[in-house]
Amino acid sequence: MIGAEAWHEAGFTGEGVKLAVFDVQWFGAELGPDELGEFDTHDCWEHPGCTPAMDTTAPRFSYEEGSHGLACAELVRDLAPGVELHLVRTNGYTTFENAVGWSVREGMDLATLSMSFMNDSFYDGTGPVSELVETMSEGGVLLVTSAGNYAEGHWLGWFTDEDGDDVHEFSPGVERLPVELPGGARRGVTLHWDNYSRCGDLDLDARIVREDGVVLSRSEAAQTTGEEGCSPVERLNPALEDDALVYFEVRRRRGDPSARLRVLTTSGDLPTYIREGSVTDPGAHRLAFTVGAVRADGYLQNEPEYFSSWGPTASGALKPDIAAPDGVTTSVYGASGFYGTSAASPVAAAAVALVMSRFPEMTAFEAAEWLKDHAATDRSLRQAPHDGLGAGHLVLPPLEGQGRACLGSGAWRGAVFVIPFALMRRRRRRHQEPR
Repeated sequence: MIGAEAWHEAGFTGEGVKLAVFDVQWFGAELGPDELGEFDTHDCWEHPGCTPAMDTTAPRFSYEEGSHGLACAELVRDLAPGVELHLVRTNGYTTFENAVGWSVREGMDLATLSMSFMNDSFYDGTGPVSELVETMSEGGVLLVTSAGNYAEGHWLGWFTDEDGDDVHEFSPGVERLPVELPGGARRGVTLHWDNYSRCGDLDLDARIVREDGVVLSRSEAAQTTGEEGCSPVERLNPALEDDALVYFEVRRRRGDPSARLRVLTTSGDLPTYIREGSVTDPGAHRLAFTVGAVRADGYLQNEPEYFSSWGPTASGALKPDIAAPDGVTTSVYGASGFYGTSAASPVAAAAVALVMSRFPEMTAFEAAEWLKDHAATDRSLRQAPHDGLGAGHLVLPPLEGQGRACLGSGAWRGAVFVIPFALMRRRRRRHQEPR
């Protein structure tokens, strides 16, 4: 649906492009040439230089069990069959740091990462994860990354306390935020606030209560100025046997309340969600090529997936940069489809590689900008990018002499060249999506 087949027929397959897939889950299926062709693997956990090959029969951690990475790599290979493909074990911040260094040393053109890093910044382009994005960019490596799947689990706003009782008001007179959580959820709800550069100026506590006020979970970490490890974050994970509607409260212990707050759940829903500003790290950085998700069936007519994170970021950056299809078929997830911005990111990375193979003088960064300029959109060029779609739907414009009907409707933006994670179910949705 993005027009890749015509490009393949014309000989543009990503040949000459070095593309890495950074991922945490490589341990659910055998990695073989039937689906992926030729590839190399790199284990950034076993060695900081990422020199050993991955042993995909021996996951060290339970959260690595799965084939999320394999599905991402399949999409890259299907859409850009000529790329030099590298599969990289990246299971946390340290291994991401190792992978970044490896990618620069080895001269990768780009890497796709379908993961989110939480609570290292206010998702404003600062913090340790953003520094790694900058390291990649300075080394000539483009990071293509998922926007996140958090639009309906997100709330953002300023601390407000009109009645002076030190309890935050999510709306006038409302001191509780309803949260729908599934029973047995491993992850609950997180509060963080915009004090990363001045941690300790404001100390907040959080708790989750039932409708009758019974406390189910509380977090009262002390935020103390100058204390090593100070972090403006409170995490709660209530033990729920069954699905439940619970309520989130924020209380000020001390300090200057002039701060923006963010409440985020990765395992439930917020009935009064605010989707704007829900893009997470590393996608919040201006140098990342950040990708939202649009359902593949009826692609060009579709709005963003209900869960796909929206911008702008806390710094005002316009994110995502572009949107690409999800709900696509892979051998890993089969006919049920690979959903989420996790699927959209490798699609976009493959498209970057195809553009580079057609225009060999282009860098990956220039190819990404080219795709933005040629995205399908119904908006005027004078309008700002869409907060959920960015520049628009990612497409590969028809080559000279080819028609446009195969791409469906939608206006071209710019000149027309004649060219989880594991799956889970949400209670209110019938299809599957990665976490």
